[in-house]
Amino acid sequence: MTRLTRTQLQDYIRGIDAASYSQQRNYLGSSTRLSEYITRGSISLPDVRQLLLETNSPESAYKLINELAWREYWQLVWRSRGDGIFEYIRPLRQTVRAGIPEAILNATTGIEVIDNSIRQLKSSGYIHNHERLWLAGLVCNVAHCDWKIGADWMHSQLIDGDFASNHLSWQWVAGSYTGKPYLPQQQNINSYSRTVQNNTYLDVSYEALSDMAIPGPLQKLDTTQSLTDVRLPTSTISLQALQESSEILLYSPWTLDPSWRTESAAVRVLLFDNDWFTRGNYTQNVIDSIVWFAEQIPDLSILCAEPSVLAGLTDHITRKPYPGIANWPGRVDRLELLFPGVPDKLYNSFSAFWKQTQKRPVRDPI
Repeated sequence: MTRLTRTQLQDYIRGIDAASYSQQRNYLGSSTRLSEYITRGSISLPDVRQLLLETNSPESAYKLINELAWREYWQLVWRSRGDGIFEYIRPLRQTVRAGIPEAILNATTGIEVIDNSIRQLKSSGYIHNHERLWLAGLVCNVAHCDWKIGADWMHSQLIDGDFASNHLSWQWVAGSYTGKPYLPQQQNINSYSRTVQNNTYLDVSYEALSDMAIPGPLQKLDTTQSLTDVRLPTSTISLQALQESSEILLYSPWTLDPSWRTESAAVRVLLFDNDWFTRGNYTQNVIDSIVWFAEQIPDLSILCAEPSVLAGLTDHITRKPYPGIANWPGRVDRLELLFPGVPDKLYNSFSAFWKQTQKRPVRDPI
């Protein structure tokens, strides 16, 4: 899908048939593809809901807004737990292996749909949510590998990679979030990919899957996961120029909102954390995604530096909130929430969070 400008995106969302989405969302090829825009902060969840409800009834949009609520829930968990989301929330009964199967990295698992999804992930930086579940289930619960390593690998590839959604979803799949692991079964893969492949090591019952020995193709592990060098953007503004600025609007790779404070005459700068992005954490697809969204914001400069260099400019900086930049300097704008009336606390399950959203006044959609 070709990336859309702000106006094009708004028209696209208005054109989404939410009822059709509800019926087809689990099948490959049926995604809205909004996740990259949400991850980059190009559009907020409340804005997505508002645009959907311009052309869809609250009843038909119920399931799609429920899916958007998962994003808000995972962000809430991140804000509540902090870096705890990167550790096991629940211990697992089984021992996990410290690596990721070479067959995953090389797309040679023997499961055709999964191998195709890996190739697509590498080439485009995107795969369908159901493919993410199958992949994570294969790594965690068939190959018995550490979910943290698998989550880091997938996040490095995803153009819509959000730490909360990605890493907590991997925990959910592994069983370290709810205690119940997710298993990829061939019949389920066939059904939702509309393909036919039989007689694979996944072509067994769920009971057999939960007890099987590690299949041969998944036994050999890679423990390096080294990424090739990527081309990073270069600074287009100096630290000295910022030090001379009386008002700075500070953007991050996750808060690239072209509609933010458009009336302001402040200097606009994207802080590209050199230390973080030079560790091999991301592919070129991800870097290119960040740069494209940055280019949609008029007069936005780039500063490649560590956040600490701006510490002395806190009184001059305003930024949007995001859990991953909580230690950045500056005043923080109000958080834009899909369900602002829900108490801001940790909910141990999405269902508990969702029940709270349903207690909102009837005048508020959904």
